[in-house]
Amino acid sequence: MDPQAPLRSFGQVFDGVAEAYDAARPGYPPELVDVALARGGIGAGARVVEVGCGTGKLTELLAARGLEVDAVDPGPNMIGAARRRVGGAANVRFHVARFEDADLPAGAYAALFSAIAFHWVEPTVGWRKAAALLEPGGVLALLLHTGVRDEASTRHEAEFRAILRKHAPEIEPTLPPLRALDELLAGAEARSANASEVWDWLMGEAHELAVPEAAELFSGVEVTAQVERVEHTADEIAARFRTTSLYFRIDPSRRAAFEADDRRNIEEHGGSLTGSRAAILMSARRA
Repeated sequence: MDPQAPLRSFGQVFDGVAEAYDAARPGYPPELVDVALARGGIGAGARVVEVGCGTGKLTELLAARGLEVDAVDPGPNMIGAARRRVGGAANVRFHVARFEDADLPAGAYAALFSAIAFHWVEPTVGWRKAAALLEPGGVLALLLHTGVRDEASTRHEAEFRAILRKHAPEIEPTLPPLRALDELLAGAEARSANASEVWDWLMGEAHELAVPEAAELFSGVEVTAQVERVEHTADEIAARFRTTSLYFRIDPSRRAAFEADDRRNIEEHGGSLTGSRAAILMSARRA
């Protein structure tokens, strides 16, 4: 892809690295899935839709709870990996399509789930379509992973930004800063009248996800987070970085030099980096 293409268009790159994506990206805490289901009193046999199922890590959790899952993703390689993960489960149906284009029944779903994918959906379409697919009172459940600021991560972030500025000075200013968990949660609470504004805040406001109409489509926004300490080697960090949109936004001629400098920095810290990562669930109800 053209590194100068609009940010949302980079949602198309992941299918080309599906196997690497599956190996490098973390799954989600089952407890957060259970929190979302409990909000709507949703149990086995209920019909749910998953937007951007990717390689099926969330799909697997939904299927294991006996839910009837319609899993949507535009990438055939991603869906191939997801099929293998769920092992042909009879309660999962896959749809190779963009969510904006997927032919799904209105008002048929008890919940809509999406794990670090809903920000790739065109917001002027996505919020309204999500509400239209949910039954009255149905649950919107969006999940993401994000680094959270602490003493170690503040230093690592500054070093990473310096390397990014060196090799991609046009991109570094667009990278949202790490924030402490209490800042993330307070900002979400301040925006809770509009689910799209909360999601925009949690994602870092770089994707321009907020639309005024979402305030009328969803109510009762809640945010739940689980934080863990994580340690990754230089090889693990490089493998995951190659599955991010940020990597594909760097000019191909600069990527090797960027990776070399980043690896050198990590080796200077003993060959691994430790920080805090939050898994966050934003849930709301169809108004």
